[in-house]
Amino acid sequence: MAKNWEHAAGMLWPILVDAAKDKRKPTYSDLAPIINTNPLSVRNALDPIQRHCIDYKLPPLTSIVVGKNTGIPGDGFIAWDIDDIETAQQIVYQQNWDLVENPFGGFGDNDTTESFSREIVNNPGKAKDIYSKIKVRGPAQAVFRSALLLAYDGECAVCGFSFEEGLEAAHIISWSKASHSERISPSNGILLCANHHKLYDSGWIIITEDFKIKHIDEDYENNDYGSADKAATVDLDGKSLRLPNNTELWPSAELIRKRNKQN
Repeated sequence: MAKNWEHAAGMLWPILVDAAKDKRKPTYSDLAPIINTNPLSVRNALDPIQRHCIDYKLPPLTSIVVGKNTGIPGDGFIAWDIDDIETAQQIVYQQNWDLVENPFGGFGDNDTTESFSREIVNNPGKAKDIYSKIKVRGPAQAVFRSALLLAYDGECAVCGFSFEEGLEAAHIISWSKASHSERISPSNGILLCANHHKLYDSGWIIITEDFKIKHIDEDYENNDYGSADKAATVDLDGKSLRLPNNTELWPSAELIRKRNKQN
């Protein structure tokens, strides 16, 4: 069975936080026994922590983990905008980590982003219970996206684009305004390609309560439309969304109505 690196990341997070408070530099060899692996594999548990720090502009916590012989982080370390390791480490030491919740603390031995998302897709009513475990935004957003990828068979609901790297989980009601269960529930989401996500969030296209796509610039007054622009907006006006086969995973008409009234 493959090791659960998200659970391992949750185990390492408090160890790294304590080291940061004490201005220490734990080695890969120090951390390996804690998660029952070898020093070379520790980077697999550090990767989720590193991604979280990059995504949410936190000091690069993994920069303080160093090689036993080299005294510096391994080749897998990157920091979002800091090139100098010593500077990165000092910023980590200065951070008040008591204000930052362990993003992977809710992952048990058998819990992964994929297992949580499958559970939501199989039983959408469990979204609230799952959110209570992974309420930190980064992991919760990852579960939300993974659930929508499953629900929509990996295709943009507007255009059918299916390169996974270009697909995003669009909230109908934004994270900040959504209830806890709505933050990761498929009923508050639509799987969109990056282009249509931007167009949806900026108001160029809206989704109606009967799941139709509506292009708001009906008279073509606000843009000098090229052929690609028309294909992404004008030509889709009035088309139906590509919805999941399971109606329980469809976006909520009530939430769509609420969003459209706010805009």
